[in-house]
Amino acid sequence: MLRCDRQAEEMLKVFFADAAEGSPVPTELKGLTEGAQSGPPGIRRTLLMEGHGERLRIEVTAVGKGRTQLHLWREPLPEPLQLGPEAATAAPADGLTQREREVALLVADGLRSREVAERLGIASQTVKSHLKTIFDKLGVRNRVELARRLVQH
Repeated sequence: MLRCDRQAEEMLKVFFADAAEGSPVPTELKGLTEGAQSGPPGIRRTLLMEGHGERLRIEVTAVGKGRTQLHLWREPLPEPLQLGPEAATAAPADGLTQREREVALLVADGLRSREVAERLGIASQTVKSHLKTIFDKLGVRNRVELARRLVQH
């Protein structure tokens, strides 16, 4: 059964119309929760869903005794790229590559380098290398400053 506050319920309803406090876990999430429960407490599983012009990231953490905790993030999908001569020369104002931006956002969400590496399918050392470049490009010294900088922009 789902136990959630109003904000989480609203996020889930965008993708699962019947999601509500006390309702059964949507069938699409059962495999995710069962996968987390099959391991030791603290194991995490993640699902990304896109639709209705936004992305829902659901992270499930096993908390023991057949219980899981869902963490939800909702973010708008990027607008489609323009096709034309001006699109080829346009670059983001921060100067980050797409991969650096992915790493920066995950780090700003509080993930450790190892967790970012697992999520993106890259080596932990590669994440650290990206972070050094990101810090240099954005003029920040640590993860906290990075998170603050991303919130401001």
